[in-house]
Amino acid sequence: MSYSLPTRKEWEIIFDNLSKREKIIFISLFLCTWLVGTLILIRIDRYHSTELPADGGTLTEGVTGVPRFINPLLALSDADRDLTRIIYSGLMKADGKGGLTPQLADRYEVSDDGLVYTFHLRDNLFWHDNKRLTSEDIAFTITQAKNPAIRSSRLANWEGITFETPDEKTIIFHLKKPYAPFLENTTLGIMPKHLWGTLTPEEFNLSNLNTHPIGSGSYEIETVTKNSTGSITSYALSRFSNYTTGRAHIKNFIFKFYPTEKELSDALTTGDIDLASVETNTTSKSKSLLEIQLPRTVGIFFNQDNFAPLKDIALRDALSMATDRNRIIREAKNDHARTTSLPIPPGMIDHDDSLENISFNIDAARATLSKAGYIDSNGNGIIDKKLKKNDKDPTDIRFTLATLNTPELIKTAEIVRANWKELGIEINVQVYEQGDLEQNVIRPRNYDALLFGQAVGYFPDPFAFWHTSQRTHPGLNLALYANTKVDKALEDARITTDEEKRKDAYKIFLTEFTKDKPAVILYSPSYLYTIPSNLKGTNLQNIPFPQERFSSIETWYTHTSRVWNIFVKQ
Repeated sequence: MSYSLPTRKEWEIIFDNLSKREKIIFISLFLCTWLVGTLILIRIDRYHSTELPADGGTLTEGVTGVPRFINPLLALSDADRDLTRIIYSGLMKADGKGGLTPQLADRYEVSDDGLVYTFHLRDNLFWHDNKRLTSEDIAFTITQAKNPAIRSSRLANWEGITFETPDEKTIIFHLKKPYAPFLENTTLGIMPKHLWGTLTPEEFNLSNLNTHPIGSGSYEIETVTKNSTGSITSYALSRFSNYTTGRAHIKNFIFKFYPTEKELSDALTTGDIDLASVETNTTSKSKSLLEIQLPRTVGIFFNQDNFAPLKDIALRDALSMATDRNRIIREAKNDHARTTSLPIPPGMIDHDDSLENISFNIDAARATLSKAGYIDSNGNGIIDKKLKKNDKDPTDIRFTLATLNTPELIKTAEIVRANWKELGIEINVQVYEQGDLEQNVIRPRNYDALLFGQAVGYFPDPFAFWHTSQRTHPGLNLALYANTKVDKALEDARITTDEEKRKDAYKIFLTEFTKDKPAVILYSPSYLYTIPSNLKGTNLQNIPFPQERFSSIETWYTHTSRVWNIFVKQ
């Protein structure tokens, strides 16, 4: 005996013979069965599958300024550095968690004495023009970095370091003495020898490759848009199919450039751009704000050679006590920063909480100044003091405070001026654009006091900021600080690979700094980055420099797909 399902004709006859009530029951049961079956299948699918990133989508980033040198050796502006980070690759790169991970390198070894670093390159490395990338390109890039005629800001990083390339996949670095943060140097973007190798140092700065670069990074330039005056207004980038660790998920990445931070913020609010390094005013659910830890500090650096009264430790001590850091955080940083009085930022392994002193005490500051002989002898509301016993007239404590033209630093300067005015100290705030500040103020050390930031980097190495040898340009000792115990501690810390010995050395440095107060350190800022709410895979917690937000851009995604677990690579 055999059975078979009813034919379509037989189903129609059966259905026609049902009463109206029976038809309703039948249809209801059918729909319920279909719905329950569908839900069960969905549950089974979700239980046995995983949601994974999928390729596709376009993101538009807004940046202030216009790029001029998309070049690892010459990059100056934020626009330069952002594009350089995406278009070029280094041996190593930031991992987004405060450390480093290989990029062009497959692996590396360090000799026991810390003097030899051997890097082995990954297989099948290519430039955006599909030429092969080899150790010769790395050797060429570092040779250019070491060339004074190129005038690269990376010159100091490679002085005294030699290298050899035994084959096209290996480069070996030789250091004269151990230098613990050396790996940070190897994040330098590598440049193609076959394109740059024929250029003279004079042509290097003028080459069209500075604005139309060929790199090996995760994205390559597709189109460049200019306005009627010839200024670049946007770059359209597409993912590089031969990128070292695999093609990026986001298909296209567009950069748009804006002259001011306000215009950048407005573009983010209106939706003209998707991402920007600015806090948006919109409350749209389509945006998320990332607050990322930066290993940097902002402080006021005293030039005691320019304004002699600042040589007095009592005056510098009073200025520190009379600085309301918490108010600065609230009003200038909108609570996106951490107060600190130390030059090694909070959260870094060598920071020492026991030495922090951020208390705001105007009365104690007044008492300190009074004890040191500061009075208002002229009745003009400004305290003064004779610098030497045989001085005919006392010197008023009034000096200039130079800073960069940004809303954050201008507001900070205003708060500091108001704080110090309560002590009878008059501050004249002078605001500069970045190029003017760097060339005409910082380089010649032409300031009484300077409100500015210091980026410590991947590993805390305050040598360039506080060692006596760095008091003049191109050194970054903005306070012109000189202390032999500090010099020795900084020298010891940068050559040891022993974590405890390094912490001991930095303890000496921080203790001496706290006693001497060559600067008033104010806060350690967070980096704010507004992104689309549907953007995943950023995984940014701690980056050394803002451009390193792109260090893992190939893992970003906005699209997803579900894949059964048996097909997911473990």
